[in-house]
Amino acid sequence: MIMKTKRSTAPVAICALIVALFIATGWKVMADIDPAPVLVPGGVYIGVHDPPNVYAFNKTVIPTDAVGNTITTIYRCDNAYPTLGDPNPPLSETDHMTDFVGNMVRTGPNTWEGTALCCGTKKIEGQPNPEMVWIMVWVGTTTLSDGGNTDVSEGMLALYMADQDADGDGFPDEGQEPIWCGPHTNVARRLPIVAPCVPPPPPEAG
Repeated sequence: MIMKTKRSTAPVAICALIVALFIATGWKVMADIDPAPVLVPGGVYIGVHDPPNVYAFNKTVIPTDAVGNTITTIYRCDNAYPTLGDPNPPLSETDHMTDFVGNMVRTGPNTWEGTALCCGTKKIEGQPNPEMVWIMVWVGTTTLSDGGNTDVSEGMLALYMADQDADGDGFPDEGQEPIWCGPHTNVARRLPIVAPCVPPPPPEAG
């Protein structure tokens, strides 16, 4: 037996309103960006710090939509520096530093704003998983210049201890004050396509 039910039009109307607002918001964002050309980001960027030619980090930029209005960033830090230079516990007890992973939203033709996060951990004997010691949060802006070949990231770093994440969700709890906060800027160049090397000819016999 087929039972007939009366369907309410209210959910349909609400959905239509949400879609209309979403479209309107999307056009508003694009209107703010136009008429400048929209740069589609992506690639691996290599950064160096003083003194020159000291390898420091690499950063991968991954678009999460067709035109790169949102991007994921993976910033590979110097994982041999988890203590952050502090000789005192608990920072001195850390033995690993995770990558900075971030989400960013386009705010202009070649600028994005967002947040990235990493943490320091230490191994615990008898436990399969390491224990979190600290959480570091970066909030700032990434600007791609020179046709997308130069990445300049400018923002603020904030350091929190693990006990400032009482609910254990991996983020500092709301209202927590960082134990340290300061500016942080990185400049990196996109890894180009490099021609393969040509080996020298073998020495002549005799």
